[in-house]
Amino acid sequence: MSLLTFSLSLEDFADGLRVRALGWDLTENVRHTQNGGGEVLVSDLGPRLWRGSVKLAPDTFDGQRAAQALAQSLRTRGRTFFLSPWKSQYPAADPDGSILGAATPSLKSPTGGSDVVTLQGLPVGYDLRAGDYFSFAYGASPTRYALHQIFAVSGAADAAGELQVQVVPAIRLGAADGAAVTLVKPFCKAAIRPGSFKASEIGLAVADGFSFEFQQTLR
Repeated sequence: MSLLTFSLSLEDFADGLRVRALGWDLTENVRHTQNGGGEVLVSDLGPRLWRGSVKLAPDTFDGQRAAQALAQSLRTRGRTFFLSPWKSQYPAADPDGSILGAATPSLKSPTGGSDVVTLQGLPVGYDLRAGDYFSFAYGASPTRYALHQIFAVSGAADAAGELQVQVVPAIRLGAADGAAVTLVKPFCKAAIRPGSFKASEIGLAVADGFSFEFQQTLR
């Protein structure tokens, strides 16, 4: 095994976790008040970010200590890792990625702040569905990583390989025309939430899986 650099790739950390339970949600990040007329006023405080929790399955101590050591290394300020929604790593209609094949989808003229975007470079007739995810990189110094979930689709990819989808959160400001889109194992950059890590408890035969909470970071 070679020495590691941060952020830890999917292969270096998340792909090796034996996940027993996963919580995956999108923050609201809003403030609300109520005026004298009973109207609820809502204002955005910042970007909506993915957050959740990971609980590992019980394992032998030897089977778990390497993963726990990596997790311990991430409990250091500024250290991050890439994370993919385990149960949604492939489009629902393409459960092994074979239909996508060697296609290289990308964004077409994205508008930051809009929840509608066109994907191009898809196989003709390619089917994306509500609940599917995709990710892409944007910006520089640092490079940032956006992860979006589709909640509505215009149909199937047309003869030009284009498909319009509606997503949460809204498309990030700085998203560029032609930015490469990841549909197979889409990911975000995340950090362990301070104070959330719980080490495994070691029994006579097995170790209870360790757990932690995470939150997406855009830096």
